[in-house]
Amino acid sequence: MQLSSKIKSKDMAVLCKQFSTMLKAGIPIIRCIDILSKQLSSRLLRSIFAEMYVEVRSGKSLSESLVKRSRYFPQLFISMVEAGEASGTLDDVLDNLAQHYEKEHKLIQKIKNSMAYPVIVLVVAVAVVYFLLTTVVPTFADIFTRSGATLPLPTRMLLGLSDFTLKYGVFVLLFLVMFAFGFYVATSRGEGRYRWHKFLLRLPVVKAVVVQSISTRFSGTLGILLRTGIPLVTALEITKILVGNEVAQRGLLQVQDAAKKGGGISAPLAQLNLFPPMLIQMLRVGEESGTLDEMLLKTAEFYEGELEASLMRLTTLLEPMVIVLLGGTVAFIVLSIALPMFEMTSFIG
Repeated sequence: MQLSSKIKSKDMAVLCKQFSTMLKAGIPIIRCIDILSKQLSSRLLRSIFAEMYVEVRSGKSLSESLVKRSRYFPQLFISMVEAGEASGTLDDVLDNLAQHYEKEHKLIQKIKNSMAYPVIVLVVAVAVVYFLLTTVVPTFADIFTRSGATLPLPTRMLLGLSDFTLKYGVFVLLFLVMFAFGFYVATSRGEGRYRWHKFLLRLPVVKAVVVQSISTRFSGTLGILLRTGIPLVTALEITKILVGNEVAQRGLLQVQDAAKKGGGISAPLAQLNLFPPMLIQMLRVGEESGTLDEMLLKTAEFYEGELEASLMRLTTLLEPMVIVLLGGTVAFIVLSIALPMFEMTSFIG
């Protein structure tokens, strides 16, 4: 995934599409940059292109101006624009980039949409349980206390949990927020990021989603770079950054070393035991036939479909689990309140 400082995939897709369309219509590049600085929907992009217009007008190339703003633009975009300028095919390069970023945006949206429902249900479940423990249960606690009856074990557990929530609920919430923040920081870089990504690759259903996501990004990015004419070693360097998984990134270092020595990439990729066999076979066919870029792009399309199916399976698995958890928790609370009420009613009867 892109870093927060980077421009979003959706905005990149719009930028590349508009830029490519104007270039294909014969509009000079300096005029294109001026138009983009006024019509792009992103305020950040408009500001950036206004600055770039001044620089390009004074004699700098577009790629040189982009390199100065590498904190905003993805390395893939900068490298391909540079290659497009050198080959005189900037319009075609931007058109390919537009398709790439459209696919990346759809991929990100699919992942977000798949996780949205379980997360919303879980948040609602926590809110409902907190409301019951802090508002409803204390009311019944007073009734049970005045009755002097011996309470069942589930009821005593519920009353204890309610009392604990009333006294320390805020501190527990603060602890959870601090824990979540600490976990995010620990797993966002370095060894912690590597261990977290390695752990995800051990989870049964999650592993399929992660591997297919890596395969899609690897195949699509490397394929579009090679089609543009960027050398294999340079293309692997860029692809390594964009796969979004630390385990894959470290593995691709070995693949890159093999490519520097003049060897193919299918054999070292197979030794990583990370990428699916089909991807390895497609790479071998591409290397043997000299159509590596074409094979990579076809493989990316295949794994996009596989990833969508895996996300559906993951969502199908998570939804009933969250609903059962919510229903079981509420049932426990209701039962814990109802049991002593039944006993009191029977006693009175």
